[in-house]
Amino acid sequence: MAGPLDYLRWRGDFTFEQAPFNSVDASLFASLIYLPVDKSAAGHTLSEVAQRLRTLPSFQHQMHDETGAEVLLLPESPRLGNVKILNWTNRMDTKPAPLQFTAATFRLNDHTILISYRGTDSSMIGWNEDMNMNYMPEIYGQTVASKYLQTIAEKFPYDEIYLVGHSKGGNFAQFALSNSPIELQNRIIQAISFDGPGFFHQVYSTDGFKRSKYKMKTYLPESSIIGTMLDHPERVLIIKSDAPMKDQHDPRRWSVGRDSFVLAEGLTTGARVLRHSLIHFNHSIPDAKRSEMFSALFDAFENSDINDVNQLTTHKIIGTYRLGRVIMSLEPDMRKIITSMFNDVWTTYRNNLNLPFTEGKVRFYPKCNDSKKGPIFYEFYSKKHPKVMVPMSPIVKKHHKHHHESRK
Repeated sequence: MAGPLDYLRWRGDFTFEQAPFNSVDASLFASLIYLPVDKSAAGHTLSEVAQRLRTLPSFQHQMHDETGAEVLLLPESPRLGNVKILNWTNRMDTKPAPLQFTAATFRLNDHTILISYRGTDSSMIGWNEDMNMNYMPEIYGQTVASKYLQTIAEKFPYDEIYLVGHSKGGNFAQFALSNSPIELQNRIIQAISFDGPGFFHQVYSTDGFKRSKYKMKTYLPESSIIGTMLDHPERVLIIKSDAPMKDQHDPRRWSVGRDSFVLAEGLTTGARVLRHSLIHFNHSIPDAKRSEMFSALFDAFENSDINDVNQLTTHKIIGTYRLGRVIMSLEPDMRKIITSMFNDVWTTYRNNLNLPFTEGKVRFYPKCNDSKKGPIFYEFYSKKHPKVMVPMSPIVKKHHKHHHESRK
């Protein structure tokens, strides 16, 4: 299977004038924002940044994975390598709320810029922020992302703008679009999310979201995990990937044909079952109790001097021991809720694994959860409208007959 890094090898010598900007380019910008770069990168090209990283001692451990391959390819691929960085902003705060935020602005051509938002990194602050997204319709990071867009738009008032992001960053990109005044929304070409978690109905029912939804596009891998957390009322395309389910969150492991992603038939059964498991969990524990639970859990991590997820995952035995100590430090009632939470999600997943997700046998599971039938997940998460069915338009129906995505 060929992926975005192969695309960079094949098409990296074409300028945006020779071959227009496309979804694969967008995914590469959504991954480049994870590079360990700071504000000093402004004024430099991506090629210059890549050459600096190649010799940076602290970066050498990443030179043997997809990130390393990306860094090696940038100087050899003028399509992205010659792109100039206009701004790079990093923020990590605990007050007024957990915030792990990185965004950068790139110059695509004389009249177009691109803003890329980073998703969650390995910091506990970032993971705390993610947990907040599970029960809070809006989080502080979305507000920061919106303000960043407005600041950049004022600094470059004559440019059209692409917004892109991976995971939480995709959510930020689309939220920033929806939360912008009409004048700014008119300047935004598209807001593209790669395996972003979606939104609560309190967000996508706003006038700003409804007004700008047609500019949003979301790509999910066929075995998506993060992308099944919340609702996706916007246009969603399901992409083929032969990577294991847990590795499909990385868009660099999705299938590419020439200069577009390859569409899958729909979400896999595993992804759909996981979706139902998460919905069951979200409806079984009140928002207030989830807030209390996650606050207690991350306070316990802080008290145990655990500030990075790698402290729990790098070494399996040590990580398990550390996590066990954190759980045991909680109050008994909170410990019971957290234990039952994991058990409940797993039990629901296991009990639904053999459900026949085929035509005519899913009356208890909305067809709107089937990407071949319509916009997936639409209104399904909402307690107010748990089973709204949205018919597929003739245009979208015709689009789904094609094997490859056509450029919009």
